[in-house]
Amino acid sequence: MSKLPWSIGRLIARTHAMFAITILVLVTAVMASQVSFRGDFASTELYDDVMERWGTPITQPVPSVRFVEHGAVFHELESMPLARQQVTVDANMNYRKRGLVYFSGFDFDFQGDYAIENNRSHDIDVAFVFPLSIERDRVLLSDLTFSVNGEPEAIALREGDDKLLWTGRVAAGEVVDFAIHYRGRGLDSFRYLLDPAMPVRGLDLTINVTGGDNFDYPAGVVPATTTTVDSDLVSLRWQYDALEAGVPMGAVLPSEKGFDALVTSITVRAWAPFALFFVGLVTLGILNDHRFRFHETMLIVSAYSFFYVLMPYLAAFTNFYLAFALSFALILGILTLYIAAVAGPKAARQSASLVVACLFTPSVAVMLQGYTGLIYTLEIFAALCGLMYATTRPQFRTFLDGIQSLAAPNPTPEF
Repeated sequence: MSKLPWSIGRLIARTHAMFAITILVLVTAVMASQVSFRGDFASTELYDDVMERWGTPITQPVPSVRFVEHGAVFHELESMPLARQQVTVDANMNYRKRGLVYFSGFDFDFQGDYAIENNRSHDIDVAFVFPLSIERDRVLLSDLTFSVNGEPEAIALREGDDKLLWTGRVAAGEVVDFAIHYRGRGLDSFRYLLDPAMPVRGLDLTINVTGGDNFDYPAGVVPATTTTVDSDLVSLRWQYDALEAGVPMGAVLPSEKGFDALVTSITVRAWAPFALFFVGLVTLGILNDHRFRFHETMLIVSAYSFFYVLMPYLAAFTNFYLAFALSFALILGILTLYIAAVAGPKAARQSASLVVACLFTPSVAVMLQGYTGLIYTLEIFAALCGLMYATTRPQFRTFLDGIQSLAAPNPTPEF
């Protein structure tokens, strides 16, 4: 038993394991920290840059209605709830990519149909105000139309104007309809804000999102009463005949997978499949009667570790999955050709299988988060079956003899 630690130490030294682990740790630590730093950077400077170029989160307040009895003085202005509000927002996702980060940009059409009713016994003078609190220079507000009872109203928005205003007389018992439409573009979310001090009547709000099937709700927002998900269309609908007070409504629009977090997860978890790769590399050398020299081991480990450098940098300039496939194909080709050149042609298929099992499969398992456990389970089961088969073959005895030779004192000098 006292010889066991020395045997293990000699085995580690002669396979250059410590140097190999050092290379992997340095590469993955640097890349994980760089990706995390850039992710933090993307949530500040990059996010601000995207907002400057693309748009902002959209917040659309509900119109307000004030009135006075016809002929009364202005300071007696009172609030009036809307009799009806039917709002439809059709959003199409248009993602904005910066490095490894996708921002949830969207183009949208807003259509609002509102009504007020004078249920008093006398005429009233009304001021209908539709807030335009969105930043028109960023959102590129366009195609703005405003009509009253089906008749277009003139719109003359000057610099600094943040509302549409209509004033007029409404006779006793009369209903006045307002229709407002505009196009714009936004980022991340759309919120529709009801007045918390006013009752709500006849509310029907629908947000249709094309180009994504995931969504969330901003803080403080009441969930939709009806949700429909069909292919790449998400339809959220809020319907209330009566509410005693207004509440915020809306959604955080679909976002693509955060590839910065995905790259970080793949890189941070690299040590476990690398340990299996290194054991497999030593086994491959023994089975092919080749003891890898120091420089050969370092080159193989460096090429393996370079996958975690190449993939994120390619992904910053192209589609993530294309970058992953291209990076893996390059590393697979380089390792297979080099190992076959130094350990013999028979090692080509073995090395390719080793790279697929220890580099491709664990990375895919991280990307397919819902199937991670299943993928690892199937891989472990396949490895177990392979080991059971290997122990029945004559080569297994060769492998055991090779391990004993590496762990034995005074091995043949290596040059």
